[in-house]
Amino acid sequence: MKCNKDLEVVVSLPEFDVNEFRKLFPNLSKEVLDSKTPTLNIRELSKDPLRDYTPNVYDFLGRVKSVEEGLKVIDYLESRGELSKELADRLREELRTKGVEAFGERRYFGYYYKLSSDRRRKERGI
Repeated sequence: MKCNKDLEVVVSLPEFDVNEFRKLFPNLSKEVLDSKTPTLNIRELSKDPLRDYTPNVYDFLGRVKSVEEGLKVIDYLESRGELSKELADRLREELRTKGVEAFGERRYFGYYYKLSSDRRRKERGI
């Protein structure tokens, strides 16, 4: 198999007796042998804009449904050493006084998929 600069993949078939191939694979042989040149065009895929993205505390808090859930997330991240005591205390206070809405739009199931798709469309000008 080789690929030219236009991303057209040209497949070279291995040595095979054509008559035997037609007997063993009648439908496939019509597709492959009766066409001009078996080619497969592949369009270039853009890189996922969120690839290698690591969620932070605000991403996690954006997914919670209640203050209690948010407090558990903060406690967990603090216990793992991913949050300093000062930041954890500040986030707890903000969560208690302003609620889960303080951390932006709720990140529902499929939120990051939609975000990534929207960014790809924007890059392509769609």
